[in-house]
Amino acid sequence: MPEEEELVELKFRLYDGSDIGPFRYSPASTVAMLKERIVADWPKAKDSFSQALSEY
Repeated sequence: MPEEEELVELKFRLYDGSDIGPFRYSPASTVAMLKERIVADWPKAKDSFSQALSEY
């Protein structure tokens, strides 16, 4: 039986106390892949903060 790849789990706590995630990623994932997923799932009510995040 092939060995399963261990995944990394990420969860983000926003400034208002709400959470995004947890998300499970392969250790081979790139920062760009992680950013795309986080921005896509970012709460729409916090668009000004997500725009600031996308500038990085």
